[in-house]
Amino acid sequence: MKELILKEEHYCGEMERSVLPYLQERGTQLWLEREAGKRIFCMRYLADSPVGVVLISHGFTESAEKYQESIYYFLQKGYHVYCVEHCGHGHSYRLTEDLSLVHVDTYRRYTADLLFAAETARRENKALPLFLYAHSMGGGIGAAAAAEAPEYFSRVVLSSPMIRPLTEPVPWPAAKMIAGVCCALGKKAGYVMGQKPYGGMERFEESASTSCARFIYYQEKRAAEPLYQTSAASYGWLRSAGKLNHYLRTEGWKRISAPVLLFQAESDSFVSKPEQEWFVQKLCDRGVEARLVKMAGTRHEVCNAEESVMVKYWEEVFGFLGSGGK
Repeated sequence: MKELILKEEHYCGEMERSVLPYLQERGTQLWLEREAGKRIFCMRYLADSPVGVVLISHGFTESAEKYQESIYYFLQKGYHVYCVEHCGHGHSYRLTEDLSLVHVDTYRRYTADLLFAAETARRENKALPLFLYAHSMGGGIGAAAAAEAPEYFSRVVLSSPMIRPLTEPVPWPAAKMIAGVCCALGKKAGYVMGQKPYGGMERFEESASTSCARFIYYQEKRAAEPLYQTSAASYGWLRSAGKLNHYLRTEGWKRISAPVLLFQAESDSFVSKPEQEWFVQKLCDRGVEARLVKMAGTRHEVCNAEESVMVKYWEEVFGFLGSGGK
C-alpha cells in the first residue's frame, strides 16, 4: 500500500500527471432523477478487473472533486466507484440559489438520494458486492442509508462520521432549539448565526486536514469553481442534522446489519467523538461486527493526512473491504 500512496512533496504533480488522466479514461458522468427536475450528479468510474463496487458519500460543503485521490486508490484495488454529490453540493440540484449555502428540508432527502444512487450501482453491477464509504456529514447520511436498506451494503466504512455535529460554543440542545425556532419563523434558508458566505482560500492551520499539499490542491480547485464554494449551513440544515442524530440514536442503530468500520480523528472540531463511540458500542451490543479505529495525529479529514497516516488508513480500509468481497 505504501507504494500506492501519493507523496506529499510531489502531490500536485502526481495528481495532474498520473491520477487525473487515469480517472478521465475510466469516468462517466451520470445524472440521476429520483424526483422530476431534481438532478443528482454522480461520477461513475470503472476498474479494470473489478472485485466490488464502492459508493462514496461525501461530507458537508464537499464535492466529488475532493475524492479524486480516494477514487484512484479504489480503482487501483479493483473497485468500481460511484461518487454522488448530495443535494446542495457541487453539480447536484439545490433548494436555494445561494451557492455558498448548504440547505436541505430534511435529512431523509439525502438518504433517499443516496439509496437511489445505490440502486443504480446495484442494478449495473449485479454480480459484485456493494460497499459504502462515507465521510463526515456523508457518514451520518450513510449510516442512515445502511439502516434504511440493510440489504444493500456488504460492508460500511464511516470516516469521521457525523453521528452528531459539534456546535460549540453553543450547546447541542440549545443549537437544536434555535434551529427549530428559526425554521418555525420562516428562516429555514437563513445562515446559521456565525456562518458566512464563501470568502476565498482558507488557512491550512484552521483546516480539517493535516496534509498541506492535499489541502492546497483542493482549495485551488474550489476557488476556480463556484459550484464547489459551499461554505455555510442553513437553519434548515442544522434542524435536519438534529433529526438525523435522533434517528440514528433511536432507530438507526437497531436496523444496521452490515459490518461497520469507523475511523475517528484524534483532533476533531466538527463532529462528536463520544457519539461515534456510543454508536459503535450499540452495534456491538447487538452482535453486529463493528470496530472503532482511532487515528493518532489526525484532524477531521483523516483521508487528507500525511503519508504515514494514509498508509495505515488505506490498509485498514482495504483489509476490511477485502474480507467482505465475493
